[in-house]
Amino acid sequence: MRRLVYAGLGAMVAATGGYTVVYLARWEWQRSLMAGELLLVCLIVLVAVAGAHRLRRIERLLAGGRPAEKTEPVEKTEPVEGEVPRFRWLEAESSSYKVFIPVLLGVGIVVSGLAALVERVAASISRGTAGGDVVPGSLRLPEGGVLVGAPEPPPAGRDLRVRVFGAGVALVVAALGVIELADHTQDRPDPPMRATASTLILQAETNGVAASGPLTARLWEYCRGSTRPYLERGGLVPLAEGRYALVVQPALGEYALRRLRGCLQDAVIDHGRFSVLSVRHDQG
Repeated sequence: MRRLVYAGLGAMVAATGGYTVVYLARWEWQRSLMAGELLLVCLIVLVAVAGAHRLRRIERLLAGGRPAEKTEPVEKTEPVEGEVPRFRWLEAESSSYKVFIPVLLGVGIVVSGLAALVERVAASISRGTAGGDVVPGSLRLPEGGVLVGAPEPPPAGRDLRVRVFGAGVALVVAALGVIELADHTQDRPDPPMRATASTLILQAETNGVAASGPLTARLWEYCRGSTRPYLERGGLVPLAEGRYALVVQPALGEYALRRLRGCLQDAVIDHGRFSVLSVRHDQG
């Protein structure tokens, strides 16, 4: 169940993030803001779910452990008369003989002497007679070292080269993605247009019904300042079934047309829904 919840939240994050980028590329600011808010909500819910799961794990770990026993302070008491102490040699009694440490030191001296004797015997045996070698063949090191016959390890720089190559590919892909997104969202000047005017065919609806002329004119006045340079001349010509022909001057370049199209299709005027059906550039 937990995996299903994480999968659903991950899908929502991916969808809202994707729509945010798409709406930004279309210059539809209202929709991009809404998609960004939904993305933020999904991220908050994802963090909250992960935090709640972590807290439940901590609670289970705490509940599974043994409760700490209440310990009372230990009071120092005098030894009871007749009771034998556990470490008699540590007690400060004048009648006891301190023999533990001397015995321990004596045993250490004896063991050290035996170790020195064994070392001398081993050294005399290893020298052999007349400079000979009495070390058994099974104990000798193989010629060439202990790694003779082992497969050669891969070159140390191979993994580093693979990682560097992968990092380079990731950086190139990220750079191309940023450049492409910037090309679709940044405001850039258009080259001079040979056409003198541009004609846009609009479809205007209000709650599924053809929108009126004043509503479409209001939309045009709202969006005419979204282009650069600003549109000096323009007018609406009503067509059949809620369609209008919008003629603007000067002619719209690629970026100006992108801004105007995004403004028209993203407008939220009296529940109106507007879409650009076609664009045509008229020669003078």
